Amino acid sequence: MKQVTFTISDDLAHYLSFLEKSHFILSKEEALSTALEFYKKLAMHDWLPFAYRMGGGRVILMDMSTILDFLQVLTNQEIFDTARISALKRKTINPFFRDVDFSQAENWSMVLAEMEIMGWGKFTRFRKKIQVESCRLPTLYLKGYFEGMFGHEFSFQQSDKIPNAIIFVAKPKERKRN
Repeated sequence: MKQVTFTISDDLAHYLSFLEKSHFILSKEEALSTALEFYKKLAMHDWLPFAYRMGGGRVILMDMSTILDFLQVLTNQEIFDTARISALKRKTINPFFRDVDFSQAENWSMVLAEMEIMGWGKFTRFRKKIQVESCRLPTLYLKGYFEGMFGHEFSFQQSDKIPNAIIFVAKPKERKRN
């Protein structure tokens, strides 16, 4: 660990004090460290005015209702197909994903962490299961995205233990017979 000392504006100092007093953060140091981690993960050093980037791709911040408006005009099959295509493209353009075998469940966490950073929701992997919480995207979109990204077919069901959580289960791949 390294210690760094720097000066921040009065406005930021008041804001951090407010967050600390309201118990939204544990400490000012923890908040600043977390902010820098996000700066790094979102590749904000590559952000230019009017162009935000992450992992080789451009990020557009959009209200969720606008995204749902787009999806509302698509059929279920079109939503699923769009998600699959998006995942396949994401695998090819994200430089961090290029040499990763996502058919192996132990590598799924890289994608799930990126989805969390992008605000898709909370994703927890248990072996070949993915629990999804607080996600406003259609279930069929997630199914298509997971299938395109991970190369497995998925089934899904509501969680018995957590309200509004969906569990996706990777189906075992069929073995080829000789």
